[in-house]
Amino acid sequence: LMMAVEEVEYVKVFGRLGEKLLFGDSSAGACCHSGCDNCEWRYSFDILQSARPKWIPTYREMKFEDGREHITKWSGIFGEEGEAITKEDFAEKLSELKFDMPLGPSGFMTAKQAELSQEAVEAVFNKLSRGKDSVTDRQFGMRLKKMVPPGMDNTGLMWTDFVCAMQEEGDEAEEEEEEELEQIVV
Repeated sequence: LMMAVEEVEYVKVFGRLGEKLLFGDSSAGACCHSGCDNCEWRYSFDILQSARPKWIPTYREMKFEDGREHITKWSGIFGEEGEAITKEDFAEKLSELKFDMPLGPSGFMTAKQAELSQEAVEAVFNKLSRGKDSVTDRQFGMRLKKMVPPGMDNTGLMWTDFVCAMQEEGDEAEEEEEEELEQIVV
């Protein structure tokens, strides 16, 4: 039986994985963003930005045709593309990422106050590895995407969705469906 992890502990993880920048739909770059009626890009943006970390990108890196690219903070946790990491590697690399207080959680925390708890790191790793001994960057991104509510832009995971997903129980049916997908893709 897993002990419940306090929400404040998840803030410390989100503040390391979260970003102030999120790449979305590259075709939206053709939009003037003036809110024109009948514009197909009216509510679609190529790049979203915020003053504090707001999203954990669900992609490792994204490149637009015009040369702009975004390599996520969490990509540094992984080695070569497709290489799996263990819980120990994850914990070590995550602790090396700079903490910035994210948008979403109430209160404020400095980097000095944001020392990671083993329980939170293990809970996040277990969620994203589906309880396995290791996880690849592709699995990590795919599982972050599954934490985004249906109908939302799944290129980035926001705080409320992250913490809700971390606090819900596992779904075996989803796990089986994903294993089938893994076999197809691999």
